[in-house]
Amino acid sequence: MAKNLSGGNKRKLSVSIALCGGSKLVLLDEPTSGLDLCARRNLWDMLKSYKKDKIIILTTHYMDEADVLGDRIGIMCKGKLQCIGSPLFLKNRFGVGYKLTFVKKQAKVHPGLVKHLQIYFKGVQMIGDMHEEISFVIHKTEAESFAGFFENLDSRLDEFDIRSYGVSMSNLEDVFLKIN
Repeated sequence: MAKNLSGGNKRKLSVSIALCGGSKLVLLDEPTSGLDLCARRNLWDMLKSYKKDKIIILTTHYMDEADVLGDRIGIMCKGKLQCIGSPLFLKNRFGVGYKLTFVKKQAKVHPGLVKHLQIYFKGVQMIGDMHEEISFVIHKTEAESFAGFFENLDSRLDEFDIRSYGVSMSNLEDVFLKIN
C-alpha cells in the first residue's frame, strides 16, 4: 500500500501516476526531492524518455537537474520570473565564462602563475584560494587564448608548483547566483 512506502518511493509513485495518465501536459513539483543520487538519475532518465511525446513542466531547486532535463528554464526570485531560455542561452547570456582550477603542490601559490595567466587573459580574476586549490574566472571572450596558454602551461607545471588543472564552463548554478 502507498501509505507504507518510504518518502522517496512515494515520490516515485506520484511521478509514475502522473506519467501513466496519458496526458500531453504533466506538471511535477520537485519530483526528485528526497531521492538519493542513484534514484534521481534513474528518474531523470525516465523523464527524458517521456518528454518526447509530452510537455513536462517541473519545479526544482537543483540546477543540475534543470540543466539535464530542461529545454527551457525559467529562474524565479521573490516570486517573479527573472529570465527564461534554454540552458545554453542562459549560460551564454548570464554565465561568468570559464572556471580554471589548479591543484597546487604547496599551500602558497607561485607568484609567477598569476603573472602567466595575465599574459594570456587580461580580465582574469581569482575567485578562490584554498589550501590545495586556486581558482580563476576567465571571461568567455578570451577563450581563443586557451590553446596557447595550455600548450605553454603544460611545459611549466613544475616551475609553477602545479600538480594538475582543469577548466569548466559556467553552469546553471553560476547563472542562478548571478541573477539572484
